[in-house]
Amino acid sequence: MSKRAGAALVAGVILITAVALLLPRLSQERRAQERAMAAQFYQGRCAMCHEVEGGIGPRLDARVLASYGTAQRLFNYIRLAMPYGAPRTLSNEEYWRSVGHLLRSRGLVPEDAVVNGETAEGISLEAGAS
Repeated sequence: MSKRAGAALVAGVILITAVALLLPRLSQERRAQERAMAAQFYQGRCAMCHEVEGGIGPRLDARVLASYGTAQRLFNYIRLAMPYGAPRTLSNEEYWRSVGHLLRSRGLVPEDAVVNGETAEGISLEAGAS
């Protein structure tokens, strides 16, 4: 193997190692940004009815959310009924953001849980019923 080929091989290994070390950090930062966006979205679109004393919607505590059984059923209801007076006017991504934020902020799923159409049926909310 020539010196040039050896140097290229070493550089490639270093590059692959650097990428492998940075990807988890970038992924964590991206998830943190997504969670912050979800919280901001919820505050701007949902909290005015569900977090204010005397709001038109119920307080969405863990017990109320758990009554839906799974994250998928909760999503289905929210998508069909919300926002009040204008259901189905948000994108699926916005509905999933809201569901994920609700479940994380009420302690029904871990902070790093992925809540979306692929995972929701397997996310049981029954632990929050107690």
